[in-house]
Amino acid sequence: CIRIGWFISQPEILARGSLCIMEHRKARLMPMVGLAVALVPLVLPSWQSASPPRAFVDDDSEPSPRGPLGWLHYDVILAARTSYPLALMIGFTCYGNVLLRKESGDKPYPSWLFGWLLGMVCYTYPGAIFSDLLFVPNSPLRAMTNNNILMCFSFWYLVIQNSDAVYKFLNRKHVFIWLTTWWLADATRASLLFLERAVTHQPVFARGVWQAFIWCGAGPVARLIEKSIRGEPVPALDKVQPNSLNFLKFPLIAMFWNMIFYMCYLAYFTDCDLFAKNAPMNMVQCGAKYEDFYGLCVYVPCLLHLGRAYYSMYQQGGQVIFGDGFCMGMGRTRLPDNKDAK
Repeated sequence: CIRIGWFISQPEILARGSLCIMEHRKARLMPMVGLAVALVPLVLPSWQSASPPRAFVDDDSEPSPRGPLGWLHYDVILAARTSYPLALMIGFTCYGNVLLRKESGDKPYPSWLFGWLLGMVCYTYPGAIFSDLLFVPNSPLRAMTNNNILMCFSFWYLVIQNSDAVYKFLNRKHVFIWLTTWWLADATRASLLFLERAVTHQPVFARGVWQAFIWCGAGPVARLIEKSIRGEPVPALDKVQPNSLNFLKFPLIAMFWNMIFYMCYLAYFTDCDLFAKNAPMNMVQCGAKYEDFYGLCVYVPCLLHLGRAYYSMYQQGGQVIFGDGFCMGMGRTRLPDNKDAK
């Protein structure tokens, strides 16, 4: 910003330096401000529609505010059992579009017509789409029959494909870690709910196991096919997901075992008796009865991911697992430093 010459005094150099620093900070904050303004009309309705519980049994009493954590637990995570809150949808579709551009060499997709479709099917909702195709007969593809999903996905597709500033901002160290945690929260709760519906339709243990395989494997496989169609080199499967059972290191493995653990606990350690001939309730009803356990199975993977991500960032030179290695991209990627993301 500053060109130093013999005719510029030291006070003027300092003044210009301060001005450059202010302009640089302003440029870094603009994507954040723009995103915040754009997301307010999307998040505010879901926040205002929250119905906090009564403080007392008396119906005339004033409602007791839950606070941010109470809103997150009751009106987002637990409410997601019967609806799809915008608070989850926004982060999920955002990460899917970041992954789409990341796998395109950090460049916009070659064709908007194919990118819009393949970004939805291969990079954002592959687990949901293939689960509905294989385990929910005579049912519409729920991810593709929701107007809110269409609007959120389209918004992020247009913004991330056309704005380098927003894309670089979302790839900043801490922003990216919390974005992936946001995505993981929705992916985890959806994995448990799709598992419930698959087993409810036909209460067989094997059905739940294959649902876990489809949910965790559909995305990586679909993206490998997409890369081959696009003419990109396709990595080996052991690069996408190493042959390991270490759920502490690999989030995709953690999600698989989390689904198996959730099904086994409800089936064999509760009074639901899911696989009995005359089961007292199906898995959806059982999950609703033990919703706190469902919440626990959503929160633990997110906390594990935060610990893993920050450990990797500070102890392994900024190396984090992105995409399929993270829980659906290709291999390990170093997060950009702040100076790289300017």
